[in-house]
Amino acid sequence: MSYLNATHLVFSGDFLSDVSTVNNDPAHYNNATFQPSFQEFGQGASNGWWNPEGGATFQFQNCTVKKVSLKNGQTLTEPAADIVIGKLIRGAEGRNTGKMVDLDPQEQGSSELWGVKFRLVSVNNETLLEGDIRPTGFRDLQTRQQTGGQVNGQPFGGTWTSVVENITWGPLAERSPFLAELKATTQQNRISINLNAYGYYYAHAADGRFSMGRILGTIAPWEEEEPDTFAACRRLYGIYVTKVNNGLPIIFFSNTNFAFDAARKSVSVDFGSSFPIADSMGGIVLKEKLYLAVSKVAVTDSFSTTPVTTNSNSVVIIGEVPYESGPDWLNNTGGIVTLNNINNEAAALLENHQLVLLRPSGLGQYTIIAREAINGVVVRCDNFVNRLDYNQTNQLHLYAYQWGQPMKNVALTVTLEKPTAITPVGPTNPICELPGNNYPANGISFNTTVKTDKYGRAVLPLTGNRIDNPRLYIDGQIYILDYQLDTQPQDPAMGPLANDNIFIHLRDYFEIPAEPQWSDIATTMTQFANLYPIMSKYLVNLADPVAMATKRDILKFAFSQNIHDPIYMPVTRDLSENKRLTILKWLENPVVATKQEKAGLILPGELLASPAEPDAAPTINQERLKNAVRAKNGAGFVPFNIDKIFND
Repeated sequence: MSYLNATHLVFSGDFLSDVSTVNNDPAHYNNATFQPSFQEFGQGASNGWWNPEGGATFQFQNCTVKKVSLKNGQTLTEPAADIVIGKLIRGAEGRNTGKMVDLDPQEQGSSELWGVKFRLVSVNNETLLEGDIRPTGFRDLQTRQQTGGQVNGQPFGGTWTSVVENITWGPLAERSPFLAELKATTQQNRISINLNAYGYYYAHAADGRFSMGRILGTIAPWEEEEPDTFAACRRLYGIYVTKVNNGLPIIFFSNTNFAFDAARKSVSVDFGSSFPIADSMGGIVLKEKLYLAVSKVAVTDSFSTTPVTTNSNSVVIIGEVPYESGPDWLNNTGGIVTLNNINNEAAALLENHQLVLLRPSGLGQYTIIAREAINGVVVRCDNFVNRLDYNQTNQLHLYAYQWGQPMKNVALTVTLEKPTAITPVGPTNPICELPGNNYPANGISFNTTVKTDKYGRAVLPLTGNRIDNPRLYIDGQIYILDYQLDTQPQDPAMGPLANDNIFIHLRDYFEIPAEPQWSDIATTMTQFANLYPIMSKYLVNLADPVAMATKRDILKFAFSQNIHDPIYMPVTRDLSENKRLTILKWLENPVVATKQEKAGLILPGELLASPAEPDAAPTINQERLKNAVRAKNGAGFVPFNIDKIFND
């Protein structure tokens, strides 16, 4: 049940994320065609997008505790009832902030948080709770804003789910009923955390919120055998398409987590990830009545511009969704709605029937806005974002649930997505050829079938094999794996931006030289200097071996850090271990050639030919990833204003 536990805390506020954007374009990785203009502000192919001097920082700002809920059903919103109300959520103190980075320029659909500290403190900076957020990539990218997208530049939102580890409890925690209950309930000194982000600013707007967004957070107990990076809960998928914008279906309530507690006869729904908002600050203008209900008949429809309807004979109403129009409801409640003491018929049905979100459309008639996953089946991978070196094996954990319960001893199938074609130079790709992905197929080894244990968990060993620079100017290769229940395909209503796949960056094979020369690291360091101008402009020119030798102590420190440390270099965490060790070895004895050889900067050769046909249509999941990356980066974004979500 994770963060939807009866015992939970809600906070809201802002987050800052000044991601670097020169590396958003894969063509910018090519040292042979790189131009200085690629480091300048601008959206075109000849510029560095909207934040070329970003430092990948992620931090909480202006975040405060809004409410807590206890296992006895109480909800507390006043400091007099619990001192934790109104307390502050902050990041690291006296050290570098966390980072937000993509796996690769060709896989930007699951941006990860690394090295993020979570601190719950008083206004006097007294610690109540402190810990480290385990690295996690966002999921469930979906449409949030009805209007105002042209102001902030990003109308979509996403969700990070993780655990807070290495927890320290401060003396003040003993005075909080909620924190006492949380400490007594959670296991292995970890708590679950969920972060719903929206309203991010790409644009330099007059309100001064550039590179900031809004965040709704929830912490709750974590239970053993639960996944770390997603909630072990049930799922609603939106099937009502408001409109199609530039080829992308606009679906509100697209992905929503919920939990059903049969013993308490209660259902808790997290609308914080999916409720439509009027603007970047989370205001709500919707005034329609919405109901949660249980469907007596199976609903298998995918999302469509044609509304799907039902009637009072086919559903049992649980209750009205108690949202409020205006600026406050979402930010004060986190969008978490709990309906208690539901009627006996609905409670009995909900054990093995689908939850639906309804809007009245006539006497005894309803439009289905969202419906639960088909057969109540949810299959997800926990550690779904992977960095893999040659001869390294990662143990991936896949989980299968039905109606919120683990599916024991069932088979899951895993397949490699088909290769994608090389993108030739043309009007929409003017700089250089772009590599294809998912080849060579023998670059990774994995089992195509795995079985779940009593916790609904299956272990998938994933091994990296030798590949020799198939993308030429970008290290390694991107592989994408699909997974599903052996007897049931992925739900077609998962959404046009869904990313329930396994994403792998397999690094190139590389041997550490006995005595590294500048030419052994020149290509890598020049690429870093090109892609991250903040380093060259304010610290050290990474393309200059003399400058690097001058700053070798601080560089050795950064390149020697644990990958979980926010100081770790490279910030993007896309360097193979052997290349990192080669850089460190060179820094120990920085041999600076008197004549820099051009061959050391530009790799000769060509892209490895793709097995894909040049005009091959993308698969559904490849199209979803392309849509997700476009949506996340604001590429090809056509502003829209939606006055009416429901057109029927």
